[in-house]
Amino acid sequence: MLALALAVVALCTGCSERIDTLVRFVESKVTGEEYVSPRGQACLDAAEGLLGALEAGDGDAIVGLFSPEARTGSDDLDEQAGELVESCSGHVGYLDTHSVTRPMESEKVEDGKRRVELSTDFSFVLDGENYWCYMTLVSVNDFDEAEVGVSTVIVWSEDAYSAMLYDARETDWPEGMGLHLRLSYPLEWETRLVNDDPLRYEAGDTISDVDEVTAFLDGGEKTVDDFEERFGRPCCVSWTGDGRVYYELDDREGPRYLEVNATAPDEPIYSAYVVDERGVVEKVWDADGDA
Repeated sequence: MLALALAVVALCTGCSERIDTLVRFVESKVTGEEYVSPRGQACLDAAEGLLGALEAGDGDAIVGLFSPEARTGSDDLDEQAGELVESCSGHVGYLDTHSVTRPMESEKVEDGKRRVELSTDFSFVLDGENYWCYMTLVSVNDFDEAEVGVSTVIVWSEDAYSAMLYDARETDWPEGMGLHLRLSYPLEWETRLVNDDPLRYEAGDTISDVDEVTAFLDGGEKTVDDFEERFGRPCCVSWTGDGRVYYELDDREGPRYLEVNATAPDEPIYSAYVVDERGVVEKVWDADGDA
């Protein structure tokens, strides 16, 4: 398959990005590695550049990630980069590569010219502390090369990100290009990292047997209210405002939770998953019987 893709490259002119995408896709099938598109790779390179600079304590390297236009248009970029390095330098323990390589894309094509803007959000860990980042970058701009590079970076600490998720006071989204830091917040609740979100936590009832959950849900249409009546109070409620709730599981393998999903507390449950701090472990039930 790889040889076929390379043969297509030799025959095609003026379509380098599509060919690069094809080659990457075929290589992923051959090696078994996760496919990363060229645009996803551009975001990954920028994220790794940011974390590399933080690990090295190099504020100038952070500034260097930004486009010439962003460097010119941000009055405090150097100052913010210095503050970020001072507050967050340390060993990189984790980067959410799955999220960072799946950006939102905006493309403009006019008279044979292109502009591609990418935006992505992801989490990372420095010296055991959790952070979340939103990043925008322009990967291609035939109209104005000064825009090529990172445009915006927002970094939140765990408390500040949790506060923003739950719409706490004074957590407005920062505007404008450059580097924006949200590294502290007087949070009034305890957080738990669940499926890569710092959720508001209160001690609830623990579920010891997932099979009991499956049997309960198989017994006919159930709502989250019905579920709470049977299994008790959840430890976390989703910040999205829908019917998603979480229960701690009695699990010796580490922190794990049962995620129960519905569109509202009084609407039918449509799925349930076991999740850990960073993602889904397994699907345990869904309304279509596919678990």
